[in-house]
Amino acid sequence: MKLLTQARESADQAEVFVRHRKSTLVRFAKNSLRLVADRDTSECALRVVQQGQLGASFGESPDQPELLRDALSAASFGQAIPFRFAERTNRENVICYDRHTAALTAEALIELGDGVRRRVLAAEPDAVVNLHTLVESGMRHIASSEGVDAEEAFSRMELLVELPFPSRGTDIGAAGRLTSIHPVSASDEWIESLLEQRHWGNNPSRPSTGRWPVLLTPYASNLLTLALAAGLSGAHVAQGASPLADKVGQQILSQHLTIHENPRHPNLAFRRSFDDEGTPVSSRPVIERGVLRGFLTDLRTSAMLDCPSSGSAVRRTLFSEKIEDAPSPGWLGAVIEPGDRSWRDLLAGIEEGLLVTHMLGLHSCNLLQGQYTVQANGFHVRNGVPVGYLERTMLSGNLYEDFLSIRAISSEREPTTQGPLSVAGLAPYLLLESAQITVG
Repeated sequence: MKLLTQARESADQAEVFVRHRKSTLVRFAKNSLRLVADRDTSECALRVVQQGQLGASFGESPDQPELLRDALSAASFGQAIPFRFAERTNRENVICYDRHTAALTAEALIELGDGVRRRVLAAEPDAVVNLHTLVESGMRHIASSEGVDAEEAFSRMELLVELPFPSRGTDIGAAGRLTSIHPVSASDEWIESLLEQRHWGNNPSRPSTGRWPVLLTPYASNLLTLALAAGLSGAHVAQGASPLADKVGQQILSQHLTIHENPRHPNLAFRRSFDDEGTPVSSRPVIERGVLRGFLTDLRTSAMLDCPSSGSAVRRTLFSEKIEDAPSPGWLGAVIEPGDRSWRDLLAGIEEGLLVTHMLGLHSCNLLQGQYTVQANGFHVRNGVPVGYLERTMLSGNLYEDFLSIRAISSEREPTTQGPLSVAGLAPYLLLESAQITVG
């Protein structure tokens, strides 16, 4: 890469990160096609180290001559850093790309969305169908003066369908999401599950304030993984701000819980073979039967903690994924190990409690300390049956207390998404023994 060659001549170290993404989005709202959008972006980040100080610049292409000038200028007053850029190491590539996914057109996505709409309305003529279909593909490439030269293509397809509850008058309702590196389709069973959820939400139902069992769907597992991301972050550990800083080898969660950081997992929708600094990724236990085994680190925080990088560097923050976001530690694949009972069996065993499908307000919680207070969306459960959608129901507590007592984990798992308040991974249904419920 020409830019890297030039940067080597002017700086002590250099790293070039290039990402290209192409996407097509089709959206249906209130039973009608409302949006077709194509996006094609290229972006580049150059980081240099000069006399121990870091500088960075950003653009659309590594061919822009001003990138090197701007990065060197930034380094003249940049932050002193304790690490070197990633070195060349052996890595095993994983399949992150499906040419059939990447080749899908807007017409194919419209046909898929319209087919789902028609099938729902054939079964429930009074339903309102909101959905989107998305295809994204591209390439990421990182090269460093220390010998890294890693490149891989990626693809992803997503189908999200939402059926607002008849009496609620808002967009909240039954929801289903399919996401994979391969083309996805909606099976009859999947459609029937959506319609079943819609029937559960025919009427509101309010549980009594108190502590009740809570069954979290895979999509709602971010209550656990997003909070853990803060506590496991090498940055917070190095600063002494994480409550987990001195807990390695200790029981911090239920013995039912084992969580691997495994961006290479074959069922992961966002799989990859290297992180955003070029460090190869691998499968390793972070939580093993509730015992803390390690943290999420990048090059900077691993140097601060005097340990190898875990390959967890990502250019993403809570609400953005931009080239200007500096690499920081985060989940690249939070894989929660399954249990041995079906989620319907777990549901049937709840005498009274909640089935939580998603939450509002998680971003404003004190996640670093594991504290949460969120609006719970989902269903009130009595005698193993959902009896109505949750209304004015708050869920609150502390992650490190409530997840110490897990009644059971489902055998089924679903890929989770990546984005604001979502952690890419693979999650089962999680049945908490109890959590605090407050009903207004």
